[in-house]
Amino acid sequence: MKRIILSGGLILLCVQMAFAQEKIEPPAWNVGDKWVYTQGMKIEVLETDGNGYVVEFPNQTIVFEKSTLNKVFSVQGKKRDPYKGNQRRLLDFPLTIGKTWKDTYSQALKWEDNPGRYTGSSLGDETQIFETYKVLGWEEVEVRAGKFKAVKIEYKKSWSSPGTGMVEGKASYWYSPEVKCVIKYQYDKSPMWSKFTNWELISFDLIK
Repeated sequence: MKRIILSGGLILLCVQMAFAQEKIEPPAWNVGDKWVYTQGMKIEVLETDGNGYVVEFPNQTIVFEKSTLNKVFSVQGKKRDPYKGNQRRLLDFPLTIGKTWKDTYSQALKWEDNPGRYTGSSLGDETQIFETYKVLGWEEVEVRAGKFKAVKIEYKKSWSSPGTGMVEGKASYWYSPEVKCVIKYQYDKSPMWSKFTNWELISFDLIK
């Protein structure tokens, strides 16, 4: 009996380890794929080529690299400039449970980035922003578009400047392979996110 219990435990452990190491590959997007979220946000794939997807957001158009879904270019008309904004590596495929990665970028801080904490010359100064990511695990997530199996990713953002000291914030988001996109984004309570609102998927349309 002990051998049977031990064998069963080993099998379960092996299954759990295999599941934890499972690779989540980047999705294949098609022209016309659409995702609609709360807060009036809509995403649509406009074009695809050998290396990337051209994706329209409410206020910008971005080229995503196919192999990673990292943001590589900002599009203005026919002009493409290297993407230098936040969350450039939001998903960074392939994903595995426990995977971590980092990124940095620079931007001129504005009052709304953290109201009430700017003094002296810090407002408007070019500041280096630090981002870290970690894949936490699978969850069943229910949003307005339905219930989906999704992988949860933790996101942390921070910066430091003479006028503000250290400013930090954390958020979580969930990616669903079935939906081929992020389905929910949730901000932790932090002064950094005082102007932000959680959002989730309302509907989606995938072209086959």
